[in-house]
Amino acid sequence: MALRLYYRPSFERSLNRLGHGQRKIVGGILEALDIYYSSGCNLLEAKKLATRFFYKQLRKPYYETGIERNIRVLIRREGSKCIAVLAGNHNQIKQFLSNI
Repeated sequence: MALRLYYRPSFERSLNRLGHGQRKIVGGILEALDIYYSSGCNLLEAKKLATRFFYKQLRKPYYETGIERNIRVLIRREGSKCIAVLAGNHNQIKQFLSNI
């Protein structure tokens, strides 16, 4: 079963708070994430596009992904649905998780 990526309104709002360069990084993260999901979660395939791509579980059902350490995307997994919740830095994601 292939994983599909969806976007929450909170993700769209978080993009508005980022600068142009940071939004380009998020675009690269989403491209690598699409390759990761379409290849059956093959990390090596995603790393062909972005060598520093990472995808790790923070706590169920939340995962963090990125291609560099400054900007990350927070994903919530629900079965085959993967929902982008927030784009931001480490502190923003940590704050979000502490409020849920």
